[in-house]
Amino acid sequence: MFHVEYDRRANCLNLLVAGFWKPEDVTELAREVGLKALAAKAIRGDFNACVESFDFPVQAMDVADLLSDIMRGGIAMTTGRAAVVVGSQLNKAQAERTLVHPRVRVFTTMEAARAWLAEPQ
Repeated sequence: MFHVEYDRRANCLNLLVAGFWKPEDVTELAREVGLKALAAKAIRGDFNACVESFDFPVQAMDVADLLSDIMRGGIAMTTGRAAVVVGSQLNKAQAERTLVHPRVRVFTTMEAARAWLAEPQ
């Protein structure tokens, strides 16, 4: 369903999400992201985040709203950026509508996302 890991070398909190979720699934993700983001912040306060969601279909609105809450909380813990990589144009539309922040962008390829995260801020 999800995996969260901080890559110290890349200074990036990497998230992998998959499947169709219920609200309680988001609660588990929020806990894990919070713990890993705190650990990353203790190392460097400017870490980036990259969410790989190729196998994450368009979600119900209640789940999408809860995921946007995680984004707002996580982005407040860093001065870095967050890239969300999606598998379809429909997913991209939902992510761009719900994950609105000046340091968050949605991509359709990992290469484009990693290139943007590597650019100087």
